[in-house]
Amino acid sequence: MENTPSPSLKPPFAGVPLGIHGKLHVMPAGHGMQGNGTFQKIEYATRRIERFALQEMARGILREMVEKKGKMTYVHQVRNCLRAKITKHKGVTLFYNVERKQANFGNLQRCYSVWNCPICSMTITEGRRTELKQGLANWIHTGGHAYLVTFTNSHHKGDDLGQLLEGQKKAFKKFWEKTKVVKMLKCLGYKGRIVATEVTWGEQNGWHPHYHMIFFFDHEIDTQGLQSYLALEWQDACTKVGLKAPDLIHGVDVRNGTYAAKYISKWGLEEEVTKGHLKKGLNGSLTPFDLLRGSCTNNHYKTLFKQFADVFKGKQQLVWSKGLKELLGIKQVTDEELIEETEKASIEIRELGDLIWGLILKYEKRAHVLQLVEQDYQNGTNLLHDFIYGLAQIHVGEIIVNSHN
Repeated sequence: MENTPSPSLKPPFAGVPLGIHGKLHVMPAGHGMQGNGTFQKIEYATRRIERFALQEMARGILREMVEKKGKMTYVHQVRNCLRAKITKHKGVTLFYNVERKQANFGNLQRCYSVWNCPICSMTITEGRRTELKQGLANWIHTGGHAYLVTFTNSHHKGDDLGQLLEGQKKAFKKFWEKTKVVKMLKCLGYKGRIVATEVTWGEQNGWHPHYHMIFFFDHEIDTQGLQSYLALEWQDACTKVGLKAPDLIHGVDVRNGTYAAKYISKWGLEEEVTKGHLKKGLNGSLTPFDLLRGSCTNNHYKTLFKQFADVFKGKQQLVWSKGLKELLGIKQVTDEELIEETEKASIEIRELGDLIWGLILKYEKRAHVLQLVEQDYQNGTNLLHDFIYGLAQIHVGEIIVNSHN
C-alpha cells in the first residue's frame, strides 16, 4: 500500500501529481488576459522567479560566518534576506501595492545589497535610475551639459580584484588632487560628477573594474580635447601609484550628452547592456550575476562570485560629488528608504504563520506566493489558499513516507 496523502486537492491541484519541485504549477499574474499587458506580466513574473532562484544560489555560496558581540552572524546578510523575520512573535505579512499591482512581503529582514542580492539590487537600482534621470533632466533644463566619461586601466588574468580596486582608489585620489586638473575643469565650467563602479570578468584578462562617470558642465565643451587631456593625466596618476597604466587611447573615453542620457535612461533595466553588475558582459566578459548564474555547473565561477562579493561588500553603487544632488534638485535617500518606499501604500492581505512560512521556504516558493497574491487580488480568486493547502499535503505525505523508512 502506498503511503501518499489521501485528501483531494482543490483546483489548481486536482489531478496534478504531488511532487516537491516543479509539480506545484503556478501561472504568472495576469495569465489568461489578452493584450501586451499579459506578456509584460509574464515577463515580470519570470524575472522575479529568476531573482529568487539567484538569491538562493548566492546564499549557497556566501556561507561564511564571523563572531560579533559574542554571537555568530553571517558575513553577507543575503543569507537572511526575505527569509528571517524581523519581529519574532509576529508572522510574515503579505501585502499588495495597488498602484504598482505587485505583491510584497512584510516583517522580513532585508540585506540591502546591490552587489550580491538580485532582489534588493533590482529595487535599489530602479530607484537610483529615477534619481539619475531626474537629475539630468533638471540640469539640461537649466541649460547645462552632461558628458559620459569612462575610466579604466590595464589589467591581466591573475590580478587580484581587491588590489586592483585599491590601486584605482589611490590613482583617483592622486588624479583629483592634481592642481592643474582642478583648474582645467574649473575653467571648463565643471560642476560635479556621478560615479558608477562596474566590474566584469573575462577568461582572457581576468577582473576588469572600471568607472562610468557623468560630468556636469555649465556650457558645451570639446569632447576630444577633454578626452586627450584627461587620458594623459589619468595615465600619469596610475603610474605614480604603481598601477598598471592604460594607454592614451583606452584609458579614458569621453562622449557627449546623447550618450550620457542614453546611459542614464537604461540604468536599472535588467535587459539593457548598461545595467552595471547586472548587465550581460560584452566581448565574452561576464558580470558578477553572470558568474552566479553559471556557478551551478562551474565551481570556478562560485569562487569568483565569492571573491567579488567579499571585495565589494559595503561599497556604494553610485557616488555623487559633494553638493551635486542639491544642485540638481535631488533629495538624499538611502538604499533602505528606497526599498521601504515600495512597501508604502500597500494593502495587507494576510499574515502567514511560522509553519506555513517554513514550508514556503522549504520548497522555495516565495516567488510563487507573490504571484498568487497578485492573481487573487486582481481576479477575485482564492489560489493562495489552495497552494498553501497543497504544500501542507506534500509535507504531511513526506512525513508519512519517512516514518515508514
